Amino acid sequence: MQRFMSAAEEQREALVERLRDLVQIDTRNPYSGDPDSPGEAAGQDYLEPVLREMGADTTLFDCPGDIYERMQVIGPAGREFGGRPNLVGEWNFGDGPRVILNGHMDTVGAAGMAIDPFAAQVSEGAIWGRGTSDCKGGITTALGAIGLLLEAGLKLRGSLVLQSVVDEECSGSGAGTLACIDAGYTGDMAIFVDGKGQTVTLGCGGCLTADVTVEGREGHAAHGTGVSAIDKGCVVKQAIDRFKAEREGARPDCRVNIGIFRSGVHAAVVPGSAYMSLNIVYDVEEAAETEAAGHPWGGAPIRARFEEMIREAEAADEWLAEHPSEIVWVKDLVPFDGSEDDPLARLMGEAVRAELGREPQFDRMMAWSDACWPAARGGIPTVLFGPALGGEAHGPREHIMIDDLVAGAAVLAAALAGVLGAE
Repeated sequence: MQRFMSAAEEQREALVERLRDLVQIDTRNPYSGDPDSPGEAAGQDYLEPVLREMGADTTLFDCPGDIYERMQVIGPAGREFGGRPNLVGEWNFGDGPRVILNGHMDTVGAAGMAIDPFAAQVSEGAIWGRGTSDCKGGITTALGAIGLLLEAGLKLRGSLVLQSVVDEECSGSGAGTLACIDAGYTGDMAIFVDGKGQTVTLGCGGCLTADVTVEGREGHAAHGTGVSAIDKGCVVKQAIDRFKAEREGARPDCRVNIGIFRSGVHAAVVPGSAYMSLNIVYDVEEAAETEAAGHPWGGAPIRARFEEMIREAEAADEWLAEHPSEIVWVKDLVPFDGSEDDPLARLMGEAVRAELGREPQFDRMMAWSDACWPAARGGIPTVLFGPALGGEAHGPREHIMIDDLVAGAAVLAAALAGVLGAE
């Protein structure tokens, strides 16, 4: 296998500067919760000429407004995609396999960070700022790997497609990746650079998000005539707690988390509405059981059980029996799984051995990734591999180690050479 580590070391400063450039461009997802989040366009505008200079044919395109419906995915309603383009760069070398590299340009919000989110400060062998680990470090590694491949003097075959996508974060359901599939940007294998620690990640968990709105009756507290939505919300929350105990008792890794519970407008007003939003993690075995039962691959039986337990609790409450809560399924993001014996996993393992001189680490993450879509919807062998620092994504001091950028570029270049290098 072609060796790339020494060439990657020579590109260390270039990799650092590329990532710093990307981090200094604010690409917070418009749905991050930060009021001034601008979206991904400026990052794509920066990246497109870079890809062209590297010899790629480039395309910018917005996600269709109905992308979730057309791809038969439960995703957040009402998302606006205008002016938030995906960027695709493609290198054609002739007949042969087509390899997809995918990373997302959007980041989560930056409010409350303990560091300047866009300074891209370099210290302690790391680069600091929002998006360093998730996922601009991965995009930088992909760019570095492509550069190493193109400069290695190899005879290449097939084609290479780099996708810089939007709307992976902030309850986005991978609209950008789905739009790439819908537009025909598929291939023989896909490597998502939204991975961590040079680990070959073979799959991810599924994730359901539910919004639950509980109705009360607003009134002045002094009159005692209202029905507190907080009190009724607690009845519903207790049902959710029972659902959580049931699920986590059977599947400890399948967490249920209420992330938002809010109600009320004033201390003197009986609250008329309460709102909860929660995530439900599920695993690939459950998705397979769902499909075997005749449903689409996903979490339909889990959704049904959740609603059943809520309605049982409400039926026992006089007010809620007449005023049941509204349950909206915001998203159903499916899991996927692969094997260490799959050709793509073996290829990545060989690249790790060749470049890093150690045995590869394989894992599966219970968190969700839009890498599920080419695997579950497109039937494409897919893995995640990237330089992110575990536990730093979305954190208040998000950063990435420079050594990991360099190592990731070398490993990824070696893997690409293994597929695209002509015999």
